[in-house]
Amino acid sequence: MEPEEFALLRSEVQRLTGLEQMRARIYQCARALDRLDRGLLEEQFWDDALVDYGSFYQGAIAGFLDVAMGFQGSMRDTQHLVGNISIQIAAASASVESYVHAHHVMEKDGRLVHLIVGARYLDRFARRDGDWRLIYRTEVIDWGRSLQVEDRWFESNDQLPKGNRGRSDLSYGYLP
Repeated sequence: MEPEEFALLRSEVQRLTGLEQMRARIYQCARALDRLDRGLLEEQFWDDALVDYGSFYQGAIAGFLDVAMGFQGSMRDTQHLVGNISIQIAAASASVESYVHAHHVMEKDGRLVHLIVGARYLDRFARRDGDWRLIYRTEVIDWGRSLQVEDRWFESNDQLPKGNRGRSDLSYGYLP
């Protein structure tokens, strides 16, 4: 292999590795929210990262971790499904748009409510010492629905193990 070809190959491997690192961090953010895993969420961001969720929260990542865990923890169940991730890399920074469908089940006035949100995460990543992490995140909500839950199938079904919010979830035995 010629030196030029090797340099091109190396550059492409670094680019593809970066893309995969960023996708993995986005997915881990969703897992951290659903499992209420503050440490896992924190690992996805640089210490100097900023978060802008409008009037919900604006500021440093450290404060957002408390707000996010409190908000998600007030829900009985959540599931964040991420898809359609578009990434544009420019040297040691990247801009990313990720579509997310977020499902939240909560109690309101003694009744269960299912809040469904279609949104997009708009992220900026920074590469430091070869590691890509979030340096900025905002969320744009495209649509949402709040529906009363009349069906109690989930509560009465015991055929499969149920997920837990926290590190006691079965998945931590597979993906610590």
